[in-house]
Amino acid sequence: MATSHPEASDPSSPEFQIVLKALVDIYRPILEEDLKRAGDLDALGEEARQAPPDCEAELAAAQRLLGGFPDDEVVFALLPPQARELLGPIERWRWLLLHIRCCMIFGWLVCRRPRTFRLSAYYLYRYWLCVRQAVGTPVTPGHLTELERRDLDILVAALAKAYRPFVSDQLASIDFTAGLADAVADGQIDCDEGEEEAAAVFERLMTVDTTRALLGEKAFDAHSREPWFWFYQCWCMCATRFGCCLARAKNLIDVYRCLVRYWFCLRDCFRPLTCELSGPQGCIAEVVNPAIPALVVPIHGTAAGLGFVRYVLEWSTDNIVWHAANFVYPPVPPGNTVQGNSPVTGGLLAYLDSTLLNAGTYFVRLTVYGANQTLPPCGPIIFGVFKKDVRILGVDGNFTLDSTPFDPAARFIDHVPALCTRAAGDFEASFGTCLQIWGAAFVGGCDDSQKIKRYTLDYKPGYVTDCATAGWSNFWTVEFSTAAQYRDINMRTDTSVLTANWVPDCLVQVPFPPYCLLSDPQALLSPSSWSSNVGGCQLSGLYTLRLVLEDTLGNSYCDTQRVWIDNKPITALVQINAVPKCADLFVSQFALPPDCSVPWPLPVSGIAYDEYIDDTLLPLTRPNDNFDYYVVSVEKQGGPTISIPISIPLSGPPCFHGTSRVGDPGTRCGVPTVPTVIGTLTQFDLRAVDPTCRTSLPYPVPPGFALERGECCVYIFHLTVYDRTARPCGVSHATADWPVKICNDLPPV
Repeated sequence: MATSHPEASDPSSPEFQIVLKALVDIYRPILEEDLKRAGDLDALGEEARQAPPDCEAELAAAQRLLGGFPDDEVVFALLPPQARELLGPIERWRWLLLHIRCCMIFGWLVCRRPRTFRLSAYYLYRYWLCVRQAVGTPVTPGHLTELERRDLDILVAALAKAYRPFVSDQLASIDFTAGLADAVADGQIDCDEGEEEAAAVFERLMTVDTTRALLGEKAFDAHSREPWFWFYQCWCMCATRFGCCLARAKNLIDVYRCLVRYWFCLRDCFRPLTCELSGPQGCIAEVVNPAIPALVVPIHGTAAGLGFVRYVLEWSTDNIVWHAANFVYPPVPPGNTVQGNSPVTGGLLAYLDSTLLNAGTYFVRLTVYGANQTLPPCGPIIFGVFKKDVRILGVDGNFTLDSTPFDPAARFIDHVPALCTRAAGDFEASFGTCLQIWGAAFVGGCDDSQKIKRYTLDYKPGYVTDCATAGWSNFWTVEFSTAAQYRDINMRTDTSVLTANWVPDCLVQVPFPPYCLLSDPQALLSPSSWSSNVGGCQLSGLYTLRLVLEDTLGNSYCDTQRVWIDNKPITALVQINAVPKCADLFVSQFALPPDCSVPWPLPVSGIAYDEYIDDTLLPLTRPNDNFDYYVVSVEKQGGPTISIPISIPLSGPPCFHGTSRVGDPGTRCGVPTVPTVIGTLTQFDLRAVDPTCRTSLPYPVPPGFALERGECCVYIFHLTVYDRTARPCGVSHATADWPVKICNDLPPV
């Protein structure tokens, strides 16, 4: 809002004097009452006791001050000539004047107290009630219709989106205080600090959706067709800021200044439609905007004026082909990618989302659309985008993070599916053996003097966010030095494989022998993996990976990523306690009685165990508990294989997966530490090997698996134990076998 017009302090305008007198006349009795109270302190105390402060008294005070300002005569003196001509007779828009008073009262209420979101939501509710009264569709508090409640929900959600950037800025100021003391001491911060930020909340709140919810669908459809409806939003914004200014006024001099700002704010609504781009210029480094989230370049300028409707930005790399994509327009959040819907004067027009754009030179132009005209595109401005993309984005093909890649606490997520009685869930993932690290390690874009020199990858125990701490162990270093190495094919951008090494490449190819006229032994980065199974316990636990990039000017950039590494062994052991391995097992010893209606259980024992990743770190739950499941099967020599149920519920299908550990190998990291424990893996129902009784089982037994009575055959019991660790070049399971010779010695039927 303009405040520096040369006429701002000139009281000679008759119209301005009319408005000023009307405003002072409102303040005069209020000031006289306070002066009278100052002369009778006893009466002051008695009045304070009899009339304690409450919400209705506050609203009554707002109504007394602004509920009748301006009246029919004063409003025409207040408005600029263009507005008077546009609006016409007041009988056509009296509801609008009532609405503008609601805007002023809303600004006054919100700004007269320390602002919280919940309190602002209450004042927004009272504002909504005031507007609905103004347009002739009053709302009954406490008895909202379903449609009214929906509109109120829309307004509160819009307020949250408008309020969030204000809170985020305050939190950022608290978290990053470097230079704040100097700014205060040098006079860069004074008592006017925060005025524009507070006003920006009102501006972000004024959208088409909130206007529709304020007025109601019927009133919005009726009034939005008016040729002056665009001016309504500008007037309401000026009135809200005027009310906010009055709430902070300490004397009549401040009141006068508020009126001057209001006066010229309304006249700014009718300045000619303006299109202007002011920045960025030169070399600009993209920055992280977590609210989008993206790497962005802010675009500043002016898109405002008489009959403003919208504006659109476009970018180009050659000043010939233009693209309207990749722009995120305020308010952010939520932002939109289509157009700017609110006028901007010397401020942020949009963010250029440069996350997937290349470094280099960009052209940006702006087109402003009005109610009756469209300005030719202004610009272009020309700037270079300097990309600093140093991020770890994935490990072993897992790119699923529970937060943005810019969050140092982001975790890789593993979806554990439901299995038998185990519920599904999302947990932090673990990785083992050889690890491929994916991400970006790139700087450059404005000139050739600043480019990558090397990048390194390191690891450190625990979760660490400070790259400067000691104790990192390097496992990869990639140096850039030759022209062949600086080719685009070797630039680590977006989701490149970071763990890589130089290999030969042909630089000059020909379609005939020898097919390559010039080769370089270290010209191409080739994907490879880091063998993480090193050190004690083969490097298992919670670790932090660190990516450090150094450029040719000596600058250093860093990113960290927490990751669970699991190189602990999996143990699988299976045995039949009833008989030694390869010995004869007679069905008659377990068919007691040999009745098909009852099971003939053969206990299958063993160990199905996956060591916890870090036994010292509690709780021993996922991701530290990385056990997945085990399965037991029986293979008939020369015949089919069947899976053995781990459990058979009273209702529902059998469960063929054991989701809990069984037994204990007695070792940790390969060293005996506790007694070995053999447990029961499952029970094998020997009816499965009898052709007469196999159909009595609650699961199918394929033909050819059973033994005719009087026959013997070798059967092999298999156990496989799995964990959840992603091991693309290792083994994420363990197996064990136990062969026996089963004889169906039951008498013939």
